[in-house]
Amino acid sequence: METVMKMRFKSCFFFLVMMCSGKLFAEDKPCDLPHIESGKIAQYYYNFKSYYFPMRKEKKLSYSCMVGYTTETGTQDGRITCTAKGWSPVPQCYKKCNKPVLENGFFYGTEMYFKIHEKLQYKCNPGYHTPSGGTEDTVQCRPEGWSSQPSCAKKFEITCTSLSAIAHGGFYPVKEIYEEGDVVHFFCEENYSVSDFDLIQCYYFGWHPDPPVCEDVKNKCPPPPLPPHTHITTVKRTYHNGDKIRIQCQSTFEVRGSEEIQCEKGKWSSPPICIGTMDKQASEAPPSLEADAAIRASKTYHNEDTKMQQACTSPPVIKNSVLFGPLLTSYKNGSSVEYGCQRYHFLDGPSTVYCEQGNWTEQPTCLEPCILNVTDMNSNNIELKWRQEELIFLHGDLIEFECKQGYNFVQTTIPSPGRTQCSHGKLKYPKCIMQAPAEKCGSPPSIVNGALTVPPLTQYDSGSSVQYSCSDYHFLQGSERIYCSEGQWTSPPVCIEPCTLSKNEMEKNNVLLQGFYENQIYFYHGDYVGFYCKQNHFGAESGTTLFQVQCKRGQLTYPRCVEREK
Repeated sequence: METVMKMRFKSCFFFLVMMCSGKLFAEDKPCDLPHIESGKIAQYYYNFKSYYFPMRKEKKLSYSCMVGYTTETGTQDGRITCTAKGWSPVPQCYKKCNKPVLENGFFYGTEMYFKIHEKLQYKCNPGYHTPSGGTEDTVQCRPEGWSSQPSCAKKFEITCTSLSAIAHGGFYPVKEIYEEGDVVHFFCEENYSVSDFDLIQCYYFGWHPDPPVCEDVKNKCPPPPLPPHTHITTVKRTYHNGDKIRIQCQSTFEVRGSEEIQCEKGKWSSPPICIGTMDKQASEAPPSLEADAAIRASKTYHNEDTKMQQACTSPPVIKNSVLFGPLLTSYKNGSSVEYGCQRYHFLDGPSTVYCEQGNWTEQPTCLEPCILNVTDMNSNNIELKWRQEELIFLHGDLIEFECKQGYNFVQTTIPSPGRTQCSHGKLKYPKCIMQAPAEKCGSPPSIVNGALTVPPLTQYDSGSSVQYSCSDYHFLQGSERIYCSEGQWTSPPVCIEPCTLSKNEMEKNNVLLQGFYENQIYFYHGDYVGFYCKQNHFGAESGTTLFQVQCKRGQLTYPRCVEREK
């Protein structure tokens, strides 16, 4: 009883002192006992509420969330401060996220419950893709639930069907399912040639161009003959047995002979000639045998001279491009060449250019990609919204960023401030600024097969960062730098082990290493390794002799070659 009386007296005394000062409600705006749904403060605050509350400004209070709930920063305990506007931040406890349901894919890890801001990574089964079009994605537990529903949809738009074997030839690589961007190279046996392009690519709408066939070289014709003052309306890359084209004369010239010529057993039928006004007048009088012979000889010489004038020199060199087909010093009028771009470069303009009267038609350009600069991203306090191993984007691609933990986008009227577009190899990074100061962080977490670049400290200020590096040949996945935000470190990276080349596996599967990879024993996660079959051997499953195998998390699936039957 005496203790209770003392407490009451102390409480009354405290209240009277504050009332006498005249500043209790006018200036300090004290904070009352906070109501925290699914959370609580220490019990003695409830028992002696009249003694501790209301609290004055700058006073701090700790609270904890019930089992199954966390603070907005993902911790079990939180700390709030009494300000002129009340408790800051407003104490709240959020229900943890349950592991979502996922069909046609699997999650990394076995956890069933996730704290606020924790991330969950998943991967789709072969033939399925995430909403962003990749094979892997990450969702984040937020106060309102998961950032998005993880899903794996059938790859209708971004996969291509398997390719059938072709007579008198083959192709590589051979796969059951081809993904968007995959390129397949066709080749033919001796005395056979590819009917069209020897390279085809998988697009979201399917293969382009259509897969070629291997034709007997006798069934193809060279570029059609073009006498002086003639042109053809359509130009093809390849002409086959039975193909017909129409040859027309230039204006002020008149055609003599059949306008249509045909490819027959590797040769063209006789083309027409174009006679001008003067030639037509001269032709009205029948020439003698000697004059006729002279005219023919003159025309032949004139034709050869004109053809030399109409020929084109080597096609122009285009930066970052690849020229398909043989590179010649001279091309006949009407010839064409095909351009492609190096990896990650975007082809802008026509892929095929033609030789017309000694000049090449309009050429394409290969627009450079955007390579994300991790230093620029860190200086702007941003990271990629969707996980991606390669930090390369094509011209025109939209890139989505999000702020690192503890940062917010600068106030703007733009609806999606984290979205930017790659344009001619350049992009403008969005910027995030730090939130209000928060608690310090302890020592950063350690990682397997990796370590900090400098020795760790025991305590770090909010906004500080540390950098990790992986052991030799280990692939660093995630951000190499993590940040201290509100007493918590952002997610550290993962060091994925390399693939180690096995001579025993190569010998057992009758394969050899391609020369480009000589003297390499270790390969990074994601690297491709080239193999080929030993002499007199071929692929047991594919029938080809060349293979490209990707290193995946320390594992190499070696191709198997078997001996040809004698």
